[in-house]
Amino acid sequence: HIDRRRMRLPDPSLELQPGHKVVVFVHHLVAGLEAEELDKYRRMDDATLTAARAIPGHLGHEFASNDEGAVFMSYWENDEAVAQWAQHPLHQEAKRLGHAVWYEAYRTMVCTVDHHRLKT
Repeated sequence: HIDRRRMRLPDPSLELQPGHKVVVFVHHLVAGLEAEELDKYRRMDDATLTAARAIPGHLGHEFASNDEGAVFMSYWENDEAVAQWAQHPLHQEAKRLGHAVWYEAYRTMVCTVDHHRLKT
């Protein structure tokens, strides 16, 4: 599972081009979640990442996180790939559980890449 106390930024293998899409998801977990619920959350996290990687047009992801929450960015080739991800049944279930159980607060944004620069 994702180690919530670490960062994975930037990923030098990502080559973004103008027009690519970035889905930014910022969330704060509910304080005091039981260990069992946190385990369910982490398993869902792993499963949704696996599902996202299988969608045509998925380019990768980066994140910064700790035990309280995360900033997660997924990268997509186009709007169609983002829509396919948004409608994926497992992602729909993760969003439902996130809203009902796991997230104190969250924000989701879909952005378009105008330019991209990477220093490694």
